Amino acid sequence: MEKRKEYQYAEVRVDKLFLESFSGENSAYHRNSEELMKLTSLDKFKSKLKWHIKRSLSKRQKEVIEYYLVGKTEREIAQILGVTQQVVNIYKHRAIKKLHKIITN
Repeated sequence: MEKRKEYQYAEVRVDKLFLESFSGENSAYHRNSEELMKLTSLDKFKSKLKWHIKRSLSKRQKEVIEYYLVGKTEREIAQILGVTQQVVNIYKHRAIKKLHKIITN
């Protein structure tokens, strides 16, 4: 039968200042009001952007942007849509320009 090893534990002196420093740290579960405001405004921006992608872009621009959002490259998108890479680039830039104009106004 194997003997159990005994471990020695050192006493750690914890002062009040050290304990109080934990209260100033950000928790993953609790957000302050500034962080909540940023998240709320970001959520509003995302939903507005999604709405405009669906309704303000041409069919081809929407297809190109949606493929970009899932991580496709210009070359891959061009193969999928049966157009050249330059055409995909043009659709992308026109869509971004249109969305920028809509979102910033």
